[in-house]
Amino acid sequence: VPEDVKMTSEKYVELLTDHFLPWYKKKNRAFRNKIIFMHDNAPSHAARNTSASLAAMGIKGGKLMVWPPSSPDLNPIENLWSILKRKIYEGGRQFTSKQQLWEAILTNCKEIQAETVQKLTSSMDARIVKLLSNKGSYVKM
Repeated sequence: VPEDVKMTSEKYVELLTDHFLPWYKKKNRAFRNKIIFMHDNAPSHAARNTSASLAAMGIKGGKLMVWPPSSPDLNPIENLWSILKRKIYEGGRQFTSKQQLWEAILTNCKEIQAETVQKLTSSMDARIVKLLSNKGSYVKM
């Protein structure tokens, strides 16, 4: 996303159309049938325009995860960001420019092991079960 661009529903749909959809269409049917599209309740994600556009792309019903309010614990990327931030700012390191920060992000991303990402994503089932048992009234199924 270009700097200083507000992520509206229209921009989000454009991003999905230009980048996600071509990737998704290249995947085989078995893969497409298996995956569930997950995004959070950010305004651009939850907008009617976004939902309608996703439905037009064939991502609806069971293919789209219903996101409970106030549930960042369901998003493995939040835990990955936490790991990355600890690595980047290790020892109190600070940055004087966006470029320095970006370089640190790229360097440290490359050092995160595939096993770490696998562990974060494989824990999703247990987190969802726990959330449903604790906050079941928030989830529409």
